[in-house]
Amino acid sequence: MSRVTRPALSLQQFIHRGQVIAMYRKFMRLTKRAPDKPSRREMREWIRVDFDRYRTEADPRRIDVLLAQASRQYKNMESGMFPMN
Repeated sequence: MSRVTRPALSLQQFIHRGQVIAMYRKFMRLTKRAPDKPSRREMREWIRVDFDRYRTEADPRRIDVLLAQASRQYKNMESGMFPMN
């Protein structure tokens, strides 16, 4: 059985990967506060599409900018859209 190996990640790529996964999970957890199932489903789809759009981004500076934008967007959503239960 042949096994496909990926090239090793640099330290910066490894750190960015972890940051992106953590941000994705935070967004997904936030959807639990949505008022109903259709809203949750729509939000999750929007999150998946948005993260997939930048899946192949390789420029470290651009990734930093995208993470900062995602963080601001998360804070806005967390504080404004969904009150704590």
